[in-house]
Formats: sequence, C-alpha cells, structure tokens
Amino acid sequence: MASKNGEYSLLGVTLLAVADVPAFLSGLLPSLMTIQRFGAEDIDRDALRRGEALGGALALAVGAGASMIADSWLPFFACAATLAVLLMAYEHAIRNPSPSATPIDNQGG
Repeated sequence: MASKNGEYSLLGVTLLAVADVPAFLSGLLPSLMTIQRFGAEDIDRDALRRGEALGGALALAVGAGASMIADSWLPFFACAATLAVLLMAYEHAIRNPSPSATPIDNQGG
C-alpha cells in the first residue's frame, strides 16, 4: 500500500495538471459569452474548433506528463474528464449563438 505522502503527492500532481486544462483553453479561446455573441460565421466557428483541438491536445499532454511523473493514470484521466466537461460547454456556446450574434468586426457604433 502506498504511503500517505505518496497519496498526497499523486493528488497534488493531479490537481496541478487539472488546473492547466482551463488555462490552455482560455489562452486559445474567448469566453463562452463572447463566443455566443460573436461566433456568427463559419470562419469563426472553424477558428474556435481549432482552438478547442489545440488546447485539448496541450491539456492531454500535460495529463500524460503528470501521469508519467506520478506513475499513475489518475492525472491523465482527470485531465481528460475536465477537458470533456469544458469542451461540452464551449460546444454548447458555439452551437447556440445569441439571437443577435454578429461577426465581431460588424458591431456598428
């Protein structure tokens, strides 16, 4: 059986890896509100999906690296689960634009 210290180390590595998942996505994607208001054109949705793919790949890479360090699959699976939940939220925003959604460069004013 693993020591308490080893269990805490695994938990700590897992939490650090999971915390990076939203950081990667927020670095590549706008907020959910912004997506719903301005993701009105196919070119916008294509760019958002590229951001999802790249952010997702980076998040899973961190999960894999953390799993190698921890010698456990827990960090990878925790990152994958967190990524899945966040991607569902982003996809909902992309697929359900605001009724007044317009391209971001066509705001008038």
